[in-house]
This record gives sequence, structure tokens and C-alpha cells, in this order.
Amino acid sequence: MSGSTDETPTEEAAAELVAEACRILGRLELTHYSFGHVSYRLDERTMLIKGKGPDESGLRYTEVDDIIKVDFDANVVSGRPGLRAPSESFLHIWLYKGKPATRSVVHVHPETAVLLTMCDKPIRPFYGSYGLGVQMAIAGVPVYPRSCRIENDELGAELADFMGDGDHTLLRGHGVAVRGTGVEDAVVRTLQLNELTTMTYKAYLLGEPRVISDEDIAAYSTPLDESRPRGSAGGRSGVLATYRYYRRLAEEK
Repeated sequence: MSGSTDETPTEEAAAELVAEACRILGRLELTHYSFGHVSYRLDERTMLIKGKGPDESGLRYTEVDDIIKVDFDANVVSGRPGLRAPSESFLHIWLYKGKPATRSVVHVHPETAVLLTMCDKPIRPFYGSYGLGVQMAIAGVPVYPRSCRIENDELGAELADFMGDGDHTLLRGHGVAVRGTGVEDAVVRTLQLNELTTMTYKAYLLGEPRVISDEDIAAYSTPLDESRPRGSAGGRSGVLATYRYYRRLAEEK
């Protein structure tokens, strides 16, 4: 994944992007019911996030007026009536505090990720060229041991400390938390993590999967370069191309 940051959108454009990201993740079934949220950090004290409450919509049905502004005390700054800050706003707040370069956070409940943590099935680099999830497997996919909602500062700080400088984690019996340099980056990382957990889950159904060779692990440990002369782009260009694919796929659902 690219280490570059997104160009800074206006607040209105950022809200549109967060709503779109919610729809993509919802329509591609990375969560269920109305669970999960995507956020975008506006500055050091506020973020945009999908609102919850009496008038909330499921992730796949998110529109721009479902996005609210929340401060880093989890209080609503602005947004339409009938919406309030998610109880797990603290998950987002502390992942921003823990890594200031983060501009977007995704928290959703992919089924296979939850199942693997329920059964203590480790994720390893079991495939190579099949997909870019292999880079996550090589880097390691930690499992936060708590299964509770991250609904206060103490739990948010604990999760951020657990993740350290990492950008993804599974939460035991709960879901996933993913950081990105922008909304597109966070969404693509989340979808690649879902690819990884889905393939791993299916492999365990068939038997005992084998880790790829040390030589292949070394080859896939380095992210694709943005200016490589052949093949798909790496870096920021690759993230945007992948995001466009998933956006089109979600539109077909």
C-alpha cells in the first residue's frame, strides 16, 4: 500500500466520499444490519463519521446526510436531527491519535474475520499472486483479544496501543479495524483484508493450508512501485484503480 496521503478534499466532498465508502462496504457485504462505520479526520479535533441513532441507515444505504461531524470527545458538532455519534467513535478517535498520518478509519464486521477469531485460526501467507492480501499476511494480522464495543477512551487507547503503528487488526468475535491515508486507501485495505480472511477461512474448511515458500514471501514483501513499467500500478495510483473497481462492483449489486 502507498504511504502517500490523499489530496485534501473539502468538507462537503469528504462527506460524499465517506458516504460512498459506506455504501461500497455495505453492498459488498462486509457487515450486516446497521453495524459498522467509516470516518474521515478533518483536523486534530474533528472527524466526519456515519451517524447512528433513531434515524440511522444501514451501511449499504448511506447517503451524505447520514454523515455527521463529531469532535474527539465523541460529541456531535453538526448533523441532521435523529442522528448521534456512534458508541464506537472512540475506536476512530484513538486510532487517529495513535497514528497522526491516518486520515480515514473503517470498522466493519466481516463474517469470515469474526469466524477465524472465534476458532483461533491463524492467518498466514497461504497464497501469493492470487491477491494483495498476501502482504497483510506477511506483515502479520494481529487479533485484539477483547470482544467488547470500543465505547470509551480507555478501550480506545488500549486498542490504539495494541495496534501500535500497524494499519489493521481483527477484533476477536467482533470485526476489523483498519487505518488508511485517505478514505480510498482505508476501503481498499479493508477489502483486501476481507479477501485474506475469506480465502483463509475456505482453506481451513478444506484442510491444513501450507504457507508459501520463503522465496515467494520475500518477493511479495515489497509493495508494488507506482511507476513500474508493466502490470498494474502500485502506490496511490494502484489504490485509486482498485477503489474504482470496487465502486463499480458495488454499483452492480
